[in-house]
Amino acid sequence: MNPCCILVIESDGLTADHLRALAREDGFQVHHAANGSEGIGMLAALRPEAVFVDVNLPDMDGRKVLSEIRTHGFGSLVLMLLNRRDVNAVVECMKLGAFAVLEKPCDPDELDATLHRLRDRIRLEEEVQTLRSRVEEGSPYQLLFGHSRRMREVQAIVDQIADTDITVLIRGESGTGKDLLARAIYEGSARAKRAFVKVNCAALPRNLLESELFGYEEGAFTGAHRTKKGKFEYADQGTIFLDEITEMHVDLQAKLLHVLQDKEISRLGGKDPISVDVRIIAATNREIEEEVRQKRFRVDLFYRLNVVNIVLPPLRERAEEIPFLAEQLCRKFARQYGRPDAQIPRDLLKEMETYPWPGNVRELENYVKRIVIVGDVDGVRREMLYHRRVHERNAVDLQQEEIPDFSEFQGRTLRDVSREAARDAERRVLRRVLDHTRWNRKKAAQLLDISYKALLYKIRETGLE
Repeated sequence: MNPCCILVIESDGLTADHLRALAREDGFQVHHAANGSEGIGMLAALRPEAVFVDVNLPDMDGRKVLSEIRTHGFGSLVLMLLNRRDVNAVVECMKLGAFAVLEKPCDPDELDATLHRLRDRIRLEEEVQTLRSRVEEGSPYQLLFGHSRRMREVQAIVDQIADTDITVLIRGESGTGKDLLARAIYEGSARAKRAFVKVNCAALPRNLLESELFGYEEGAFTGAHRTKKGKFEYADQGTIFLDEITEMHVDLQAKLLHVLQDKEISRLGGKDPISVDVRIIAATNREIEEEVRQKRFRVDLFYRLNVVNIVLPPLRERAEEIPFLAEQLCRKFARQYGRPDAQIPRDLLKEMETYPWPGNVRELENYVKRIVIVGDVDGVRREMLYHRRVHERNAVDLQQEEIPDFSEFQGRTLRDVSREAARDAERRVLRRVLDHTRWNRKKAAQLLDISYKALLYKIRETGLE
């Protein structure tokens, strides 16, 4: 468990030092603010589990700080400090939601007992929050760990490693829910009250990704008009999720390796290293061992990331949970878009169980959203039928190669046979690409890296019109 964070809002330096020393001895991480305004400003950044507040602050009444914490839902347990035991003040603080009220100077035994009680309360609230996240409709736990043996195996691994700082590598096809799994690991950890920062390594070019991850100093490059923190600094004490990690440039992989080894980052243009305490979860939809063999991914980084390896099976391999997932998503979107009567027909649910799901859970989510928002059941059924046929046709093309009879070669040269085989192969590739783009010929030409005019000629030549 990571150290619980306490914020002490106290103008008296001696009292603050006394509280800080005792709390640190008991394993807490302690921060100090000298007045109410400073303390309120630190709340959003720190998100402390507990706050000690002096009632008599120089700039405001400490009870106003207590009200501010409750009003903005920071969730911190608040302990009020009084200069003298005033029954009315104690009652008022408790009514406002204080966890405890202590008299200054704090008695060491009383403070020690209060800190132990505080730690027990924090642990209990974390356990309750973890359980709530697992049973709440639409939560990562509900959507991921539904009703299949394969996903129960994944859940068993998550339950073992979530509340640790161990590095995790998540693997699986696009749309299987790797980001949901990363968030489920985060929500089950002691870092759940800290930041969860997601970075898509495929979405940004190398230079932008480097500055996003590590930040930069003012003047580091043209356009760097001010110092900017990177994602690793924002994720300090929390978790960073590096999606599509295999898309990261090899030079950046070296810097990431340094973060894993030394727990330090360096901003672009910066001289001094910055310590960071970040848990790293990475994900990829590629065969990462092949990327290592092709020298596109550093082998030392692979071994650093591959401490715990979780493979998310595609949706077609856990068909028994499709009805459950579809109904969960239906309820989620019905609440979100105000469609209380939205339902998925039973016969469509049956069809969904045998559908190949090339887009996995993301594809299922899109179909359910269409049904909930616009009621397009027939359109979804037609689109599923179309993709099913494309999938079956491609499977036949890949698995069945026709072997002609010897009689077919009579009167034909080897050159004729080669030309026909090349035309057949061309025709199959063209058909797959056109099916993939739903016969958007401009997009198909771009994918095939030929001109639009050449594509039209090839379509006519191979008889695909």
